[in-house]
Amino acid sequence: MTDADEARWLRACLPPDRPEQRARLEAETALAAAAPPVLLKGDALEVLPEAFARVPPDALPVVTTTWALSDLPLEGRLRFFHRLDETAAHRPVAWVSAEGVGVAPAIPTFGDRRASGHSIIGLALLDHSTVRTEAVGRCWSRGRLLSWLTGS
Repeated sequence: MTDADEARWLRACLPPDRPEQRARLEAETALAAAAPPVLLKGDALEVLPEAFARVPPDALPVVTTTWALSDLPLEGRLRFFHRLDETAAHRPVAWVSAEGVGVAPAIPTFGDRRASGHSIIGLALLDHSTVRTEAVGRCWSRGRLLSWLTGS
């Protein structure tokens, strides 16, 4: 969000009676200008190692997927998880996911059926040969409605 025209367009989309939204947008725009994100072009599975290499050694890499893995066949989703596991051989890696039921490899599904109309919010921590996964909630309408699992 470093393009001035895009920022103007987003400001024009804000309702005039919501000053808190305008203030949040201005803060986000300033943050993006101060520390622009690095965008890596290419196949996500192929650029993932480069993305991990850019994370400082003393920081925990956190991968977030939101309804992205459903675009991949099962083999691609398993390759994605394998990439995380490969990196975890050298350093811990966290993965936060919001994916359809049964789409995110290794994330529990609460026994829910695929195509049930909601998604599972999952967390995974991979560290050397240890993989800990947990489903922490469900969401509907691309995250507009959330239901957190008690105790998570």
